[in-house]
Amino acid sequence: MFLETTLLLSSCFTTALPFSVDQEAPTLSLHRQLMEQQDGLMEDISSALEAELRISPAAFEDTEDTKTTASFGSEGSQRWALMGGWGIDVKHSSNNEMTFGAKWEYFIADGFAFAPELKMWGFFQEGEDAFGVSLDLLFEWHFIRHDTWSIYGDAGVGILGSTKNVPIDGSEFNFTPQAGLGICWDVGEGNRWFVGVRWHHISNASLYSNNPGRDSILVYTGLNMPF
Repeated sequence: MFLETTLLLSSCFTTALPFSVDQEAPTLSLHRQLMEQQDGLMEDISSALEAELRISPAAFEDTEDTKTTASFGSEGSQRWALMGGWGIDVKHSSNNEMTFGAKWEYFIADGFAFAPELKMWGFFQEGEDAFGVSLDLLFEWHFIRHDTWSIYGDAGVGILGSTKNVPIDGSEFNFTPQAGLGICWDVGEGNRWFVGVRWHHISNASLYSNNPGRDSILVYTGLNMPF
């Protein structure tokens, strides 16, 4: 802007009528001529400044306000979680299970997600204790959803491999049907803490000669984070 104004001033002064002390033009006429040149110069400067300072109204829009942020559980969003839990066999209270793992959520529709879990297990039971790994293919539905909290249900089935039979008179390979309810709430920065309870079944679907099965109430908690 300053360069254009300087060039404009230079142009105007260059094109001004030459003045000499030897000229015999009347003083009044010369004064009028100089005033006209000054007025023209000011108009040109004003036009140049107006052109330089013209800014689109969009520049004043608040980008933070107009930026659209996907709400929790919106279609197409993804999240992941770390979780841990403890379960008790409903028939034999001496049989307990402990788990720790991770979950990935992909929301197929608003509030409805495919939510597989990969977990490690410790089974403390009558007979030899066992350790295992499971992959659970679950679906999760946040049927009550608010800005800062939601209540959900989940259900699915998985596969479990363990170092010893689970239960002790069962097998080392099992299926894990399960279903439950949970609640999650906002804890800042888009993160959500969750707590839930599930019916957690373990059986080999009669793939082996003996299939005693095991039903536990599993209580779990964890932190859910944006992906």
